[in-house]
Order: sequence, then structure tokens, then C-alpha cells
Amino acid sequence: MLYSYFTANSDEKAVTSLEAPEGPAALFPTASFKGVDPYLQVPRAEAFLTGIGEEAAADNLRAMKLLAEVGEGDVVVITLTDEFRDAIAATDEARRRELAEFWSRAEELEAGADDMLPVVDELAALAKQAKPTGGRLYCYIAT
Repeated sequence: MLYSYFTANSDEKAVTSLEAPEGPAALFPTASFKGVDPYLQVPRAEAFLTGIGEEAAADNLRAMKLLAEVGEGDVVVITLTDEFRDAIAATDEARRRELAEFWSRAEELEAGADDMLPVVDELAALAKQAKPTGGRLYCYIAT
């Protein structure tokens, strides 16, 4: 499964990514990865970075909220929280390494910390780009 994380200035604009044959990369700043499931890794990362519980992170109204789908969930666009955006945008290199190490221990990722660091770096860069303009983070999931 391919997960394309991207930034847009509104939920309405984010949904337009479903209209582009290339997905969000044609319209928005995007970082795409295989295996970095937002339903699993993002609440864990938010909890790790902010100190709130994973359940509290997942209970946020914007946490993985379905905005739109094609077919029966073949392609979906979901929201990520502003708290995750802010927390990962605020990370320095040492904290990004810690998050990469934390994620590398996730059984479903089957990746080492060195493999996860570029993922964390790209997500942090995307969040840093979004935050000053009020952009929000989203994930486009294509099965």
C-alpha cells in the first residue's frame, strides 16, 4: 500500500487530490512511503513527540478523519492532526533520530532506524513547510 502524505490549506483542497491521476503529488508538496500507515504510526509518533497518550492522539477529531474515498476505499484521503504537524515540525535532528529509532521497533514496519530516518526527515520537512502558512497535513492512501 502506498501512503502519500501531503499538505494543503483546507480539507476541500485536499480532496481535489482524488481528481488528479497522479494523486496529490501533482498538486501539493508530498512525501510518499510504503508501509508507514497513518492509522498506526502517526498516533504513536504524536504520542511519542508530545507526551500525550496514543489513545488521546487517536481520539483527536482530526485524527485520521476520512474526507473522501474512491470506490469502496480503494483510494482515500484522511486528515492528520495539527498537533502532529506542530510536534514533528518542531523536531531537531536528534529528536528525529529518536523518532526513527522508536518507529523502527514497530513490528509491522520491519525497518531499522537508518531506514526510518529519511521518512521522519521528509515528514518533518513537509510539516515545517505547512505550518507557517496554516497548511494542514493529510494522507492519500491507495491500495
